Amino acid sequence: MDPRVVSILKWALYGVIALMTFVFFSRYTKREKRKDEIVTDMRSLVSEGSFYRAITEKDARTSFLRGIALLYDANKLEMDPAEVFSRVFEKKDKAKTLAGDEFVDFPSREKLARETFIRSYQHAEQLGLLAGPEEVAALRQGEIPNTPVRTAIIFVIDPAISPGLEKVVPNFELRPFDNKNATPNDTEVAAARNLAADLANSRIIDRETETKITLHFRPKEKEAAK
Repeated sequence: MDPRVVSILKWALYGVIALMTFVFFSRYTKREKRKDEIVTDMRSLVSEGSFYRAITEKDARTSFLRGIALLYDANKLEMDPAEVFSRVFEKKDKAKTLAGDEFVDFPSREKLARETFIRSYQHAEQLGLLAGPEEVAALRQGEIPNTPVRTAIIFVIDPAISPGLEKVVPNFELRPFDNKNATPNDTEVAAARNLAADLANSRIIDRETETKITLHFRPKEKEAAK
């Protein structure tokens, strides 16, 4: 074969390899950049002002639904919720996290953030809120999508017991609309009592309020025996 043809083919092959490498690297870089954006956005959502002390109930609901959409986006990039939160709460600079970091000072806040969003993401899947692009787009806007199974955001602890809890994201849970006013069962009562304890440990409510909530959710058999 003509050496010139061989040389042309060789350089053409090098060009194809270089192009493929460039495309792969560009896609990889874009993918990793999007992962970093998701982690940054989630870190903002679970901060005190957004997650535990939102200005309004609407702001809290928006944070709640946007967090679910972020976990959906992460899943599309093959990041499961556990990986997302490991990166959100990663301590890169130990010297700066010894004090003054809300998640170092109050570990229960990290626990609440993980449990709230992972549970809600699973419920959103079951209720069809992640069925397609339109549904996820609604979540990103802080709205509940229109789905065959209507969904409502309910309070784990009724804010009538402790005013202000309507602005605390961990107090939210997804439930089928027709079941939103159902009387709490034993599991839900236990969840309310545990949430009260975690909120007190996180300094979101005081111990007196925790006691008031715990007494409200006292098992019926104990009240009858009193």
